[in-house]
Amino acid sequence: MSKSPSPDCTDTPSPSATFVLGTRKSALALVQADLVAEALRALYPSPTYDFPIKSMSTVGDRNQTTPLHLLAAYSPNHPAKSLWTDELEASLMTGGMDMIVHALKDVPTTLKDGCEIACMLEREDPRDAFVGREGLEYKKLEDLPDGSVVGTGSVRRVAQLRRKFPNLKFEDMRGNLTTRLSKLDSPTSIFSALILAMSGLTRVSLGHRITSPLGPPYLLYAVGQGALAVEIRSRDPRVREALLGVGHWQTEWMCAAERGCLRVLEGGCSVPVGVERSLEELSELDKTSSEYEVAYGEEEFAPLQGDSPLLHFSGIFPFSTPLPDIDAPASAVAPLLVKRRAWLTLTASVTSPDGSMHVVHAPPAVIVASYRGAEAWGEECGRELRRLGAGEILDEITRVRKERERK
Repeated sequence: MSKSPSPDCTDTPSPSATFVLGTRKSALALVQADLVAEALRALYPSPTYDFPIKSMSTVGDRNQTTPLHLLAAYSPNHPAKSLWTDELEASLMTGGMDMIVHALKDVPTTLKDGCEIACMLEREDPRDAFVGREGLEYKKLEDLPDGSVVGTGSVRRVAQLRRKFPNLKFEDMRGNLTTRLSKLDSPTSIFSALILAMSGLTRVSLGHRITSPLGPPYLLYAVGQGALAVEIRSRDPRVREALLGVGHWQTEWMCAAERGCLRVLEGGCSVPVGVERSLEELSELDKTSSEYEVAYGEEEFAPLQGDSPLLHFSGIFPFSTPLPDIDAPASAVAPLLVKRRAWLTLTASVTSPDGSMHVVHAPPAVIVASYRGAEAWGEECGRELRRLGAGEILDEITRVRKERERK
């Protein structure tokens, strides 16, 4: 592994065998960062290597009162999601940390110049969970009496669930998991239940609070939910090499499709976009079929070079092979790549916040051969959703947000 410091780091870089992981300060974020550190320690067990964790509070963490769908973006080029990432990225770019661990659902689909997502760890269950208040006997949303109050900070959940449960009331609930559960279980609580991500509860050893899972078909999950992403400085050979082998290519390809769709829809935690996806690698027998040679979008992609984003090597570069030099031309990279094909399905929806409009696109599966192919297919699904009427919903959400900003 290369020991040279990053050429893009403007401060004194970390020692060559030390990789500083950055994250937010919440208990969940720290657990997630430790999962990445554990994966790195498994790859590099020598005591020479060190993977300390550095945490900080972000603007998004400090604003616990504004509903997510009403959070204002910094600018058209910095979406509201960047409220959770900007300060971490600033530290990354000045050498204060070598990588950032994110919950992928919190990461904007377009990153700042000089940054890239290097890998995604194997995904936890992406579904949501019904969490009942302690002492109540209700096991699922269908059991709740008319007028019961359900807490969630997600406009996506509210928009979709209002369609199936118009008899229930959904109220905003922000804060870390411990805070939200305390509010739920308080003797004076107005809430009968919460809707939370199953992955977060599992990671902080609160899986016992999951009363029942909530998932498709009537609640599609958030883009990237359950997946962890590691963001790095682009063209940082030392960190790229260290992370080779940490990612899970199946998760990366599926999330590529989801994020490609979301990018076209210009959505995020502030827009009610839901997804469901699957990925099945073609068997060796299938590879003898002519279908194996056909893969979505591949003919449009430029050949990979040494400085191509690390995710573009996902699933087609063997972990046992050192990465090519950062300045290697395509002719030197191509012989190192392996061929892979997989069936990819993606169902995506956009729902108006009040649940009155709901647009779903569920095309047949396609064969993809790379992260870029999966991402391109997701973008096409996003364009089709807009054509089917999602654009009208998104335009109205934007109008309401801008009107609020003027006030």
